[in-house]
Amino acid sequence: MESLTTEIIEESLIIRQVEKICSSAEFNTKELLCRFLSYIISEYMEGRGDSIKGYTIGVDVFNRGDDFDPGQDALVRINAGRLRRALDMYYLKEGSNDTIKIEIPKGGYNPQITLKNNASVKKETNSSKKTEFRFETQPGIAVLPFANRTGDSQNDFLVEGISEEISIELTRYEDWSVYNFSILTNESTIARNIKKLAKKRGVRFVLEGAIHQSGTRIKALVRLVDLTDEKQIWAQSYTRELNFDNIFDIQESISREIANIIGSEFGIIPRKLTGEFMSQDYQNMTEYNAVLKFYRFQLYLSAKTGEEALEALTKAYESEPDSATINALIGAFHGNYYSFDLPNASESYKLLANYTERAFILNPDSFIVNTSLAYKCFMYDEKDRFFQLAEKYVLSGMNTTLRIGTLAFYLSLYGDWERGKRILDSVMTRNVGYPLYFHGVTMLYYYRNKDYELARNESDKYNLPAVFWSPMLKAAVNGQLGDLDKAKSNITDLLNLKPDFESKARYLISIYVKEQELVNHILQGLRLAGLKV
Repeated sequence: MESLTTEIIEESLIIRQVEKICSSAEFNTKELLCRFLSYIISEYMEGRGDSIKGYTIGVDVFNRGDDFDPGQDALVRINAGRLRRALDMYYLKEGSNDTIKIEIPKGGYNPQITLKNNASVKKETNSSKKTEFRFETQPGIAVLPFANRTGDSQNDFLVEGISEEISIELTRYEDWSVYNFSILTNESTIARNIKKLAKKRGVRFVLEGAIHQSGTRIKALVRLVDLTDEKQIWAQSYTRELNFDNIFDIQESISREIANIIGSEFGIIPRKLTGEFMSQDYQNMTEYNAVLKFYRFQLYLSAKTGEEALEALTKAYESEPDSATINALIGAFHGNYYSFDLPNASESYKLLANYTERAFILNPDSFIVNTSLAYKCFMYDEKDRFFQLAEKYVLSGMNTTLRIGTLAFYLSLYGDWERGKRILDSVMTRNVGYPLYFHGVTMLYYYRNKDYELARNESDKYNLPAVFWSPMLKAAVNGQLGDLDKAKSNITDLLNLKPDFESKARYLISIYVKEQELVNHILQGLRLAGLKV
């Protein structure tokens, strides 16, 4: 591990160090010592390290009353000794190779934080600190400890579990930096400084909530705040029936819903940021701007959103050529270019492979990268490798709208129709915003089963005016139903978008549809509609 050369440690690194210590074997059963450590670190980072007294520790950490006298009651001094010894043991064992060392010198409670090279950390004074909002690489979201308003302290673990679970779920979305403040704070310190701490670290959004109980029912009240103006941008309540057997189910279900609503590719935060990026240029957010514009392109698949996405991706690549995410998305963009048979499609076919394979070398664990690579495998008909990549994430239970939906989309087209449609139905039911091209597969599902009325019902949702697949599939359905007036209108739209479609029909359909029987079935519908294919 390299030694750090700077004398100032980022507060986020200190937080991670405390989290690591408190999850270690030496500390994971010593909740009181973790609270003690978290409290003094929180005060230290607020610039109040020199002012930490035994009295405030007794009141804020050990819940002693206002009449607590540390001179007469040795509670704080005894536990300070225990904390010092536990830290010593941690750094002798698990923490022996840690870069950051936390100590509490005898005679006080102000922590001393040093680097591996033993250079002392210089804590900036309040007067020299810049507290303005910083939004540099990707948006940060802080999950605050939820408040227990049930009136029963036995529900503390349920309440704590929900905020912890939300943090875990949000980390599944690679577009965010997630900060879990529950380990550093308790309810008395939250109101005083938690949002200030979050803002100083460049955190843009804060999620907070409270749990209430009435009889056997609990209600979680949750809200999302934008720290740039302190305004609430989203709020929701979740009610569940509580019993001993379903506590973990409650934590997981509420957490997944919240994480998906605010953090998925088309969730509350991306939609808000996309609007901002459309109106102003964040020079220091080149990569994230490109990611959002790619998501927008996937949502609408129009020429305009495609141009914006390509411009943003190109700019991001020039700035960060070794970004796995940008390489993956450029590859996926060229895949779309190839599959729509646009000019230089053969070159885009090669670039799809070049960029996605390079992205995988740069970061083989990224979900974005693996999804783009699975798309490449689909286009190159590398079936075994596609299923290997897809299964890894489909079985994970994740609910990222675009990525899981995309994998389910191609699972269906590769023949796993029942499972693919089931996943797509779930994605589209749970998410307000999702790419409308998902309906192309659900429409084909019914068409394949010769349930043409249901296929036509799905076609009403498959409205992508710039993509020839939409009027093409509608023409095939209306041809099978004998509705030639509608079929004629569909054909007009199709040939306006793709004038040479009739001569390339089988080739174009086969790019996506892997079952030749289904390709022939679609061609049959198009012939009935009046096309010469």
